[in-house]
Order: sequence, then C-alpha cells, then structure tokens
Amino acid sequence: METEKDKTIQIKRLSSDGNYYNNVFKRTEKTVSVIFYILSETRTNANVDVHIQTIKDRALKTHEWSLKTLSLQPHEYKEGLLEFQYELVSLESTLRVAQMAGVIPQDIFMLLADQLDSVLRFINNHYLKNDGVSVEELTEVAIPKSTSSVSTKPKAVAPRRQQRIQIPAGDISTDAYLVYSQLTDRAERIQTVLEAKPQATIKDIAEVITDVSEKTIQRELNSLIEKGQVVREGERRWSRYSVKK
Repeated sequence: METEKDKTIQIKRLSSDGNYYNNVFKRTEKTVSVIFYILSETRTNANVDVHIQTIKDRALKTHEWSLKTLSLQPHEYKEGLLEFQYELVSLESTLRVAQMAGVIPQDIFMLLADQLDSVLRFINNHYLKNDGVSVEELTEVAIPKSTSSVSTKPKAVAPRRQQRIQIPAGDISTDAYLVYSQLTDRAERIQTVLEAKPQATIKDIAEVITDVSEKTIQRELNSLIEKGQVVREGERRWSRYSVKK
C-alpha cells in the first residue's frame, strides 16, 4: 500500500552536504574575507586603486557564486560548479596580475592561490570527478614501451621548502596571523608573534594563538629562553618577551 511518505520527493541540495559546506563554501568565504582584510591594509594611489577595485569586484562575485552553489541539486552540479570554478580561476588570475604589478606581496599571493587551488581540487575530486591523466598514461601514449629503451618512470620531485612568512611589525591581530602564517610548530608560531610585537606578554600571545592554553605558551616560552632564542624582562605577571637578536 502506497503511503504519504512514498509520495514525498526528497530534494537534496549542496547546502546539506557537510563536506561541501566546510571545504568549499566556508573556505571560499574565509579566503574572500582575508582578501578584503589585505586590501584594507594596502596603501593606495591612483594606479593601485584600479587593481584593488577589480579584486574587490571579482572577490564579491566569487562569494556570490559560492552562495548560489548551496542551492544546487545533484542534476545541476556539473553546470553550476563549472561556473563557480570559472569564478575561482578568474579571482586567482586577477590576484596574480595584482601581484605582478606590485600591489600584493608574492608570499601573500601564494597563500591565497593555494587556498583557491584547494577549493578547485576538492570540487574536481568529489563532485565533478575530473581526475585527469596520470604521468604514466601520458608517457605510454607518447613513447610506446616496445620502441623505447628509456625509462619512463617519473623522477621524484623534492618537496618545496616552505618560506618563513613575515608579519608586518606591530600587527598581531588574529586576522593578520591567519594571513601571514601557516606555521604548525608551536614554538615557531610564538617566535613569529614576538617578531611582530616585541615586548609581548603571555596574554598578548594568547590573543593570537588561541588553540593552546596560556600555561602551554608559558612552557614553550621557558623552553625558548633556555635555548637562548627568547629573552624575558620583568617577573611573573609583569614579564614581557622578545626574540633574542
């Protein structure tokens, strides 16, 4: 016997997909927010203003498209997500032009480009299934095994060493830390904050590095002091810390 439940049509939209919401929509939202933060801290002139306005327009359009994708249904994924990918690529290209023009520092551009690339890859791998062609498949087509004595095994590529990101002096806001640093080592993160704001207290550091307790920060500082990498001035609650020059 057919029930009312059997007659109900389940409409599943991307907004109900937790993986998409967190790895695509929220990451895009954060990246756009960071872009506006950077632009607000950028010194302007007539030439720079043109780039800044172009980036703002492109970033807003990208964010609007990310919102639109939340309402997509499965049969709409391909067309809608391809359009969204176009906006992501356009934003990355606009940022690249601004970087080449000296409006955005190269290290900041690389961080933003990595975030946009991760969103593109997630969409490809999980929703569009555009896996591409492997290096082995390409070499097999280009150089048949029966006619080539040269090894087609791809050479190992050494991982690129991550550059130390420099935070502008005096800027230790949470947004600035997210923009300028991708460090995972706790001691190195503390040193990065101290480089931005010498004579910082533990509370100053804890306002930036929010994923650990003040006691943990204190232990790391004591270890850095013992290693001669950080100096302390004052005692107890009045203690202030700086990177040793």
